[in-house]
Amino acid sequence: MARGTRRTQAERRAETRAALLDATAGCLVERGYSHTSTNDIIRLAGVSRGALLHHFASKAELLGAAVEHVANRCEMEFREAFAALPVEERTLERAVDQLWEIFRGPSFDAALELLVAARTDRELRSVLQRVLKQFERNVAADFGVLFPAAASGEGADARTIVRFAFAALQGAAIAHDIGLDGQARDIVEMLRALAAELSTPRPAQEPVR
Repeated sequence: MARGTRRTQAERRAETRAALLDATAGCLVERGYSHTSTNDIIRLAGVSRGALLHHFASKAELLGAAVEHVANRCEMEFREAFAALPVEERTLERAVDQLWEIFRGPSFDAALELLVAARTDRELRSVLQRVLKQFERNVAADFGVLFPAAASGEGADARTIVRFAFAALQGAAIAHDIGLDGQARDIVEMLRALAAELSTPRPAQEPVR
C-alpha cells in the first residue's frame, strides 16, 4: 500500500481477521490442538482480545474458520499451480501430484489436529462438518470443470471420486507425518494409477445382438 493511503474500516477488519486465521493455523501446526490457546493466537496475530471476540464468538468458531481459510487457500493454490502447467500436462495424474503437495504440507497438519479433536468436541465437530462439506462441493465442482470426461463417465460421480482421493491422500499424509514414507508413496502411486485408468478412453461397446 502506498505511503499516505488510508485503509478503510472494512480493509482493517479483513486484515485483522486474516491475521487471526493465519495465527490459528500456525499455532495448530507448531503446538498442536491441545496446546493452542487463544492467548497464543492473539499474541501471534498481534491483536487484542477484544478484536478476537469481535470476529469470533467462540474458540470452536475461530478454529472452524481457520480450517475454511486454509481450505480456500489450498484450493486457490491448486487452481493456480494446475493452470500454470502446459495444457498437455493437465492430467488427472498431475492433479494427484499437485494435491499430494498440499496434503503433505502444513495446511493439512493444521486440519488434522482439528479433525482428531472433533471426535470428542461436539461444537467443533459441527463447525468442521459444515466447512468440510462446502470444501468438498467446491473441489468436486472444480473436478467437473477440469475433467468433464472423467466426471461424466460411467461409474462414480465427481463427488465420490473426490471423496475417495481425499481419503487416500489423508491416509498417505498421516503415514508421511509419522515417518512411513514408503507406505505414503505406495498410496500415492496407486492413486495415480487409478487416475490414469480413469482418464483412459473406454472402447465403444458392441451392441448386443
